[in-house]
Amino acid sequence: MTDTWHRLAAESDIAEGRMQAFDIEGRDVVVCHSKEGWFALDNICSHAYARMSEGRLRGCRLICPLHGASFDVRDGSVLGAPATTPLAVHRLRLVDGHVEVALGAG
Repeated sequence: MTDTWHRLAAESDIAEGRMQAFDIEGRDVVVCHSKEGWFALDNICSHAYARMSEGRLRGCRLICPLHGASFDVRDGSVLGAPATTPLAVHRLRLVDGHVEVALGAG
């Protein structure tokens, strides 16, 4: 099986502490740039339909704008209610100053 990597943006386009949403093959993905690194997750909250990219990124905590559920950007795990299901994570790499993501487990 061959991975399909999608070049999304220049690293300089997403400052540390910021995030940006992308559509990859019809899937809504958010790329987060935290002090601990770069991460890609599904952009839709697992609790209720809300775009995570419209919430807040605090360190490695991604906070949903709708009900305040929070997730760890490093592995998608739930950090705060009301969510109980983790967010799917995706593989991310930096190549020649660009952010690339492949759908599937990170």
